[in-house]
Amino acid sequence: MATQGTSRPTTIFIWIVPRTCSTVLAKCMTFVEGAQIWMEPYCASYTKETFFNPEYKKDDPRMEKVRAMEAEFRAGTMMQAILKQTKDLPNVIDEQEISYEWVKAQLEIVDPETKFVIVKDQSFAIADRLGFLPDIPNCRHAFMIRHPRDAFFSLKKVITKQYAFSWESSDISDCYPFLPVNEFFETHHRLWKRLQGVDGCEPVIIDGSDLTTRPEDILPKFFAKLGIPFESRYLTWDESDEVITRKWGGGSGHVLFHPKQGIYSRAANSSKFDAPKNPRGTPLESDPPNTPELTRLINDAMPFYEEMYAQRVR
Repeated sequence: MATQGTSRPTTIFIWIVPRTCSTVLAKCMTFVEGAQIWMEPYCASYTKETFFNPEYKKDDPRMEKVRAMEAEFRAGTMMQAILKQTKDLPNVIDEQEISYEWVKAQLEIVDPETKFVIVKDQSFAIADRLGFLPDIPNCRHAFMIRHPRDAFFSLKKVITKQYAFSWESSDISDCYPFLPVNEFFETHHRLWKRLQGVDGCEPVIIDGSDLTTRPEDILPKFFAKLGIPFESRYLTWDESDEVITRKWGGGSGHVLFHPKQGIYSRAANSSKFDAPKNPRGTPLESDPPNTPELTRLINDAMPFYEEMYAQRVR
């Protein structure tokens, strides 16, 4: 994805939990002058070591069920086309071939035309593997948060729609036994604490609801804290997802498949930040009912979220 050079860009890690409005931020930052975007390469590496590893929980019937669904999907026409396209894109790698070592090496390469390397990724994928962060100067860390009620409801809507699961009977903390859903916010909070003061900089926190409700206020402040010159033109952008194919790096699923499907196709085809229809942490009238696992997940996550929320960019 890059060539050897001498100048060193600023590398910015944006750590997330799922459904925090992070992909629309990544789409926005694609248009920052001199920016290179990486879409969850550590998450893809984590998936390679767990989901795509046949020895991982091989006797767990839940795991085998998910793997069978994936095998059927990868044999389908859409995924075969994606895998074929992957071979022609130097910025994309098959998610069965990516690794933590490969990601670290890629992030240590210098592209003389790049000013900012922006890596959006899941906290759970790196929190216990910090040795795979690149050994480079000029790193900054940011964290995206969102009210747990909004994040977990959004996650369950995506999962039940994509896999035709029942809303009432499905449990999102149990659907994917390779994902630490129960610990999403705790791990996010732990990583935030761990990175405080690293390289003499404090991590920057933004709330997804703040960003999408008041982008004209939040985005300039966020950019300033990260050393990115802000321009008002960054508040709107080209809605086409073709720029993603050309400019995002990472695993094939994250770069080529998810933008075309429901996981984050809306963000991939966005042209601006859209304000949420409901105030932070409150349900829409059209929302399905709460379920026991959602109540538990939200309650468990709230202390971690609230401490980080108090330190956010305002």
